[in-house]
Amino acid sequence: MNRYVILDLETTGVAYDKGDRIIQIAYQVLEDQEVLKRFSTYINYDKPVPAFIQSLTGISGEHLKNAPLFEEVAPEILSDLEEAYFVAHNVEFDLKFLNESLEDAGYASFQGPVIDTVELARICLPSEDSYRLSDLAKTVQATHTAPHQADSDVEATRALFNELFDKISGLPSETLDHLISLSPHFKSDITEILRECRQHTVAFGFDRYRGMAIKSVHPHRKDEVSSRAESIIENATDIIENEELMKQSIPGFELRSTQMDMMKFVEDVFKHDQIGLVEAGTGTGKTLAYLIPAVIHAVKHDQPVVISTETIQLQSQMLNKEWAVIKDIFPFPVHASLLKGRGHYLCLQKLENLLAEDTNDHYDRAVAKAQLLIWILETDTGDVEEVNLASTNYRFWMDVSSDGISCTTPKCPWFTRDYYQRAKQQARDADIIVTNHSLLLTDIRLSHQIIPSYDSLILDEAHHLEDTATRQFGHQQDYISVIQLVNALANDEQQSFLSGALYKKLSSSLREKYQELQRISESLHERWNQLFMELHEYGTVGKAEKADTSRRSKVIAMDDHTWKPVQEAIQETDGAFRHLITSFRKLLFEIENEADEKGYLNSLERDIENLSTASQAFEDEYETFYHLYHSQDEKQVIWMELEERGPRQSITIRSAPVDVSETLADQLFSSKKRVILTSATMTVKSSFDYVIERFGLTDFDLAVKQLPSPFQYEKQVGLFVPEDMPMIQGTSDRAYAEACAYHIFRLSGATEGRMLVLFTSYDMLRKTYYAVRDMLDDTYMLIAQGVQTASRQKLIKHFQQFDRSILFGTSSFWEGVDIPGDNLSAIVMVRLPFSPPNDPVFQARSEAVKEQGKNAFMHLALPQAVLRFKQGFGRLIRSSTDRGAVIVLDRRMVTTRYGHFFAKSLQDVAVNRMDMDEIIKELPSWLNPVSTEEE
Repeated sequence: MNRYVILDLETTGVAYDKGDRIIQIAYQVLEDQEVLKRFSTYINYDKPVPAFIQSLTGISGEHLKNAPLFEEVAPEILSDLEEAYFVAHNVEFDLKFLNESLEDAGYASFQGPVIDTVELARICLPSEDSYRLSDLAKTVQATHTAPHQADSDVEATRALFNELFDKISGLPSETLDHLISLSPHFKSDITEILRECRQHTVAFGFDRYRGMAIKSVHPHRKDEVSSRAESIIENATDIIENEELMKQSIPGFELRSTQMDMMKFVEDVFKHDQIGLVEAGTGTGKTLAYLIPAVIHAVKHDQPVVISTETIQLQSQMLNKEWAVIKDIFPFPVHASLLKGRGHYLCLQKLENLLAEDTNDHYDRAVAKAQLLIWILETDTGDVEEVNLASTNYRFWMDVSSDGISCTTPKCPWFTRDYYQRAKQQARDADIIVTNHSLLLTDIRLSHQIIPSYDSLILDEAHHLEDTATRQFGHQQDYISVIQLVNALANDEQQSFLSGALYKKLSSSLREKYQELQRISESLHERWNQLFMELHEYGTVGKAEKADTSRRSKVIAMDDHTWKPVQEAIQETDGAFRHLITSFRKLLFEIENEADEKGYLNSLERDIENLSTASQAFEDEYETFYHLYHSQDEKQVIWMELEERGPRQSITIRSAPVDVSETLADQLFSSKKRVILTSATMTVKSSFDYVIERFGLTDFDLAVKQLPSPFQYEKQVGLFVPEDMPMIQGTSDRAYAEACAYHIFRLSGATEGRMLVLFTSYDMLRKTYYAVRDMLDDTYMLIAQGVQTASRQKLIKHFQQFDRSILFGTSSFWEGVDIPGDNLSAIVMVRLPFSPPNDPVFQARSEAVKEQGKNAFMHLALPQAVLRFKQGFGRLIRSSTDRGAVIVLDRRMVTTRYGHFFAKSLQDVAVNRMDMDEIIKELPSWLNPVSTEEE
């Protein structure tokens, strides 16, 4: 069968049984990828088309007046579908709706084979950010002039389908073999198509190994310094001042004085072996300002410079955008590498094992395997950030990602092809090593086993350093982390740590000892259950503080009498844990000896290594257990988090250092000769004192510089505080949320949507979101973090797709969000971003500040809030032509003695205090684009 009908419907809604109907249908008939027929018609509908559907599709009642009824076109549709594949983008919806319409009209439903181009695109294009048809149409360069109109959607789907078919036809035989075995789990009936492609495949150019095909590796070597010595550039400013050279790489390049100032500052810090702190406002061009002197220093001294960021977005921007400029402007080759933690990289050995042994092929898991099989034909890095796995596949990625045991020695058959080993080798050969704060601090904790030796460090997004260090130097453990290990050890089926092949080789004595180990693990299971029952009882004594999620937190006081039952359970669990670890070590030793004596050590080496991995995993969990329950370190805060709704075992125990400044000073800054810390938000009232103290930099030779943004904030941003908002103090959360919702409702008319509303708590976000939703009609699209999805990327995409949209976001939206141009016109801050007073780490740090005789609010809470406020404010203006308004609903900004700290942290922006009526009158003058004359 090589006949395909590619079809799309436009409907009044998603539920046929609730009265929704087809208003447009279009399809194309293909044979051998050639179009034999095109069909498109509106369908008569005798009710008003919902406003949202009109806005989405552009289809109104006028289009449907003289259109045929569905039953009039149904025979032709069914005739064309005979002996054909039914193809659609999201086939489940179109087929279900079409079949319901056919049955209602008295016809038989379509029961033939189907192909879903969403699913097929996920598999064949695993690195795409989005699988929406409009986005995929751009990828395959398809004509798609009217998204959400059936004829245009079909044209785009047909182009996409042909592209995907060509992709499958060009796959190597090894990949097709694996896809054929997975295909029964797919929605699309593509098994026969895959088999036909398998018969005719002539794919070349892949590395074929152990039954898999991957992209061929082309190792890169760093050029010898001697070959670049004659071309060394002494000063970074020599490059940046060469405007002709810069314009060749950056069209429209203009020399910015602040960028030049920062470049000179970085050069001076490197030259004098100092630590430099530089706040560079948005638009400064700080990435190039530190990259150029960093490259010069690295090449001149033949030593790498490490650049660490907090976010993946900045790493991607640096390597995909700025590094292309760097390669263009330097007259000699320069090399950069990206190094992440092991868990970011695919382990090919684990993938091989999973394809051979895993029988747990539910739908999402089967699709994920298929995605990886295509992805390894294309990726150079094996970095999970490149592949768009479904959010439900977190557990799957854990099963295939690199870990502390996989591919650590050349004995592993995949060692020379291993992505993590490749990344480490590239880092050893690089001039610039790009990493993240988390791995940077993990490397310190592991005595520098990960990142190659370096003396020069640049910390971008440096305001995150304290929070990241708090996470990295703490511990956490939940119920499931140990139970999964115990269950796998006790399992006699395929998911057991002991492979069937190894079990058959063991002597009866060792089999009995393994069974004894399983019994010991069952004892640990019982003790672990009891421990978490006692923890739940402890956590519910008194009142645990509500966290900013569905969880409650409670600081653990081990000297409290209510902790005693937990302490007894800890002691019993400790004994069972140590007994299991000791027995496991002994058994491993005996298995290795017997395998050596009987001559199967080499043939089953991987199986024995897997058992060793399990043993090490238990030891790692015990080490965490010991830190959490036996540590009496007064410099640590230990707390528990409990799910409000869920099993009693839904508990996580966490610890964190109260103060990381000493650790950062001793283990990071003291060990480096030169360091740059930079961010758009590092000062409070033009002073670096807060971050200097928190980062442990008080006793170092420091250079500081504050560089303003080149944007004209006073002309581009209006800052308003409505005086008719209730005060937070004395107002219930429900009443405050309702007042916020009313003001957001009123603002939405003035801004036509295009608004980002920032919250400090999910609870307030949800209350406000639902209240606003009840006020606005369906011409507005409301998008809320944690309501539709938790994915920031997806939320932003949805926000940009609709003209009248409002985005509700909490903590992660206060920074790192870039929505340029007319998509965003206003930011609403519901509350000033103070840390929740019940946060255990914040509480402990507040107490520590008080013990030093200082005011915790002025020395901790207020500076933190000011820095977050500046980050939130910075979401609005991302270019010199952006304009907009920031509305702060929290009147504390203008009614309290400390409120001026927030206003003075901004650059030349006046605070306008007025009622909402006046604000709405003022908004139009701030929301229109900057005119040419103003520029």
